[in-house]
Amino acid sequence: MGLSPRGVVVDLATAAGEDTEVAYARFLGRPPTTTVSVGNGSLRWHAESGGAHRVQFGVADLPGATQLLRRRGLSPEEPVAVTDDPRATVMAHADIPAIDHLVFTAPNRDHALALFGSTLDLDFRLDRAIGDGARQLFFRAQDLVVEVVTGAESVTGGLPRCALWGVAWLSVDADVTHRRLTDSGVATSGIRTGRKPGTRVFTVHDRALATRTVVIETTPRQAE
Repeated sequence: MGLSPRGVVVDLATAAGEDTEVAYARFLGRPPTTTVSVGNGSLRWHAESGGAHRVQFGVADLPGATQLLRRRGLSPEEPVAVTDDPRATVMAHADIPAIDHLVFTAPNRDHALALFGSTLDLDFRLDRAIGDGARQLFFRAQDLVVEVVTGAESVTGGLPRCALWGVAWLSVDADVTHRRLTDSGVATSGIRTGRKPGTRVFTVHDRALATRTVVIETTPRQAE
């Protein structure tokens, strides 16, 4: 994890770079490009041999935030350079205009609070039990949500550190997005009512996307 001068940057590890580029072009309904840019951030990918998934959170004062993290005992990476590729800009009527939230796993609640709350200064909004000793913690990072699942062995696998688990994309109309993807030959689940009131979600089953992928439709009231 690190910092970015603008928006969130999700950098995925993948064993099939070209396939991943094609998969995201198909998923977002736009021409292939090496960096996917949406309203609140960017997504790109690197060879799996280059390490695990990485996430850089956007900050208003990059030098100040970098200095603060170093004083807190971290060694933030240099900010990534995101190319202003016109092919990666958001179309006015795109049905997937932004990332809704990122999902991480963490070994336990205290670890999640220490990293995302105390160290990264994300706004801690909600903590709730979801059964079998597992919890969901929600943080606000500018204009997207960070969800951290703790204590669920089936999800975390006993991970000794935090890790990106999946990406949830915002759709302006789940029916439109679901139909477009299925018409393009992308395997998906059916649309279902989300755990959060006022949401509808479905899962995208495409290994080339390099991470677990969910599409969520949120009513304006719930998006506030």
